[in-house]
Amino acid sequence: MSEPRATMSSDWNPQSPQQPNPAAVPWWAIERTSEVQQPSYGPEPRIPGPRHSQQPGHGAYEPPAPPAPPAVDITPTYRGAIVARLRRFSFLHARHAWERRRRDPLAPHGMALFYCEPSGQLYDQLRTATRIFLADEEAASLPHLLYGLAQHAREGFAADPRFDPRTAMCNKTDDMSSQAVFAGIGVVTLDTPHGDWPTAQRTARSEADLPGRCYARLIDGTMLVLDRGGELQFNAMTVECSVRDGNLQYGTPSMHWRWNPAIAETPESDPMYHVWRWMGEIGRIIDHGSRPR
Repeated sequence: MSEPRATMSSDWNPQSPQQPNPAAVPWWAIERTSEVQQPSYGPEPRIPGPRHSQQPGHGAYEPPAPPAPPAVDITPTYRGAIVARLRRFSFLHARHAWERRRRDPLAPHGMALFYCEPSGQLYDQLRTATRIFLADEEAASLPHLLYGLAQHAREGFAADPRFDPRTAMCNKTDDMSSQAVFAGIGVVTLDTPHGDWPTAQRTARSEADLPGRCYARLIDGTMLVLDRGGELQFNAMTVECSVRDGNLQYGTPSMHWRWNPAIAETPESDPMYHVWRWMGEIGRIIDHGSRPR
């Protein structure tokens, strides 16, 4: 695996703010940070012989066709559904973690895999598979937890073509058809700008005081950061999105949704760099492994 680059600008390449409606970078066009760029060697030059001596199948070299774009259309409605689902997942995770903080404690992080159900209505296409974790040393660090999940996914697809991350990597899955298409990955965490999980346990009076933070990375290049406040933050909800869409104008009064293309420029020195890095790697592995072979 190659070393990460200093910034993520080449991964996502958000368009400049002067353009009113920048399109998201296609998932299939993103340069993969985890893949070593191998030199390409074309065929050795061949001196053509007489026309009558040329055999079928020995014509000029034809490069392979580019990969097909993803079959999922990430609409503003779909992004809004992901935000609503992550908000609920974050609240339920906080409740369970608070109730079990002294007995069989849970890790402060959870994961969600997003799928698009093409047979559903436009407002009802989101399906999710989620997982929460028991507290242990590995699950205490979000980047290391995601790194382990990436290894699990890679080894699973390599060992079994029928590997399904919805059942092998998650412990709760929505009903969905066999036509459901992978659309991205999300994370919820109780480590927030207001304090980490150990601090929150000491200062919170109840689960209502627990804030939460969520991240989402979708196959079209969209990156989302959600901050869910507790009672001390008036239960406010802030959403930052790397692409501009209709949710900027039609967000609910309790949800401040803003466009922030700088999310895609997270430098390597930022602690969140490796969170985005391994979320992207998990998504790449699942997206590639879930395609027909």
